[in-house]
Amino acid sequence: MNQARTLRLSAATLASLAALGSLPAHAEMEVTPYGSLRIQTEAVSVDEAQPGEEDSYTGLRDAYSRLGARATYNDLDWVDITATVEFPINSALMRAEDPTFFQSFYKGNNKPRVADIAATTESMGSLRVGTQWLAYYNSVAYPVDFFSSFYSGYATQATFRRDAATYTTPSMAGLTGTVSAVDLTDEAGTSYLDTWQYALSWALNDLTLGLAYQDSEQDSGDQADQLGASLAYVMGGWRFAAKVEQLQSNDDTLQDEDPVTYNLYGSYSWNKYTVKAMFANGEESDDPAAFFQGDSYQVGLDYQYSDNLKLFADYFYEELGYAIYTPTSRSFNPLAGYQVDSDGQAISLGLRYDF
Repeated sequence: MNQARTLRLSAATLASLAALGSLPAHAEMEVTPYGSLRIQTEAVSVDEAQPGEEDSYTGLRDAYSRLGARATYNDLDWVDITATVEFPINSALMRAEDPTFFQSFYKGNNKPRVADIAATTESMGSLRVGTQWLAYYNSVAYPVDFFSSFYSGYATQATFRRDAATYTTPSMAGLTGTVSAVDLTDEAGTSYLDTWQYALSWALNDLTLGLAYQDSEQDSGDQADQLGASLAYVMGGWRFAAKVEQLQSNDDTLQDEDPVTYNLYGSYSWNKYTVKAMFANGEESDDPAAFFQGDSYQVGLDYQYSDNLKLFADYFYEELGYAIYTPTSRSFNPLAGYQVDSDGQAISLGLRYDF
């Protein structure tokens, strides 16, 4: 491990933010605070819960509330600098924490969702360092991550956010390339930036294509790599998206290696309403990187009451347990157990208020 020799990117980003705050008063720097309150009431059930748990309950759950600030400095002719710090807020429990508890497997569940700084130029592209949304997720999983409830975004093998150093090329005829060095494991037996991600995106009028590859954990070499592709098409009020992912297993002892996941998404917007639907399937596998397995279905309805306030209703079904949590979860803890027969259902009514 090289922790003594490596200045963590998130710590470096926070130091950079402090430096931005010390710029002279005449500098063209703007600081914009922002936030989003997202909360739902839900009724959930599973065929059979874990021992000690009821097989159904109603309650409140946060749907990814956050609070942050963004600073922009455009006082240089050739480069724009942007820095962001954003914290997760579990509004249902009134704590600063990620409601999925995925962050607890990394550095701690109340650490910033985002803490990065980016330098962007027209001719040379952009460089972003710090805790950030990852290139593989942005290219492959984000196009189908469009639901408003807590149950959005689960049907993927992608990691959402980590410390990373990411370079993105300028757009050339709609084609953009990204390469990113990622801290996937927080030095759990590996060096700091242990994983590489590569992504290509091609935007052609209303059609966007994405392709990404994750070369996982360079030091150990036994973790699954990932290959994914996505498509998104917008036509009037319609939006269609699809993705496919394959884990490329590096463990010869696995019985069901190289599982494939795919998602099909569609939505239609009119007036202040948007209706959404998605089907997802993940092949069953004994590869520990195969987080999502089995079938899941989701339908939702959004009502944009005002520019800041959105109301939503959502129905979610999972064949195998992975996203429906126990009512008092303090960690990743599916109500039926992880990847066991669930036939879980969740009906959610909620609101999102952006400020």
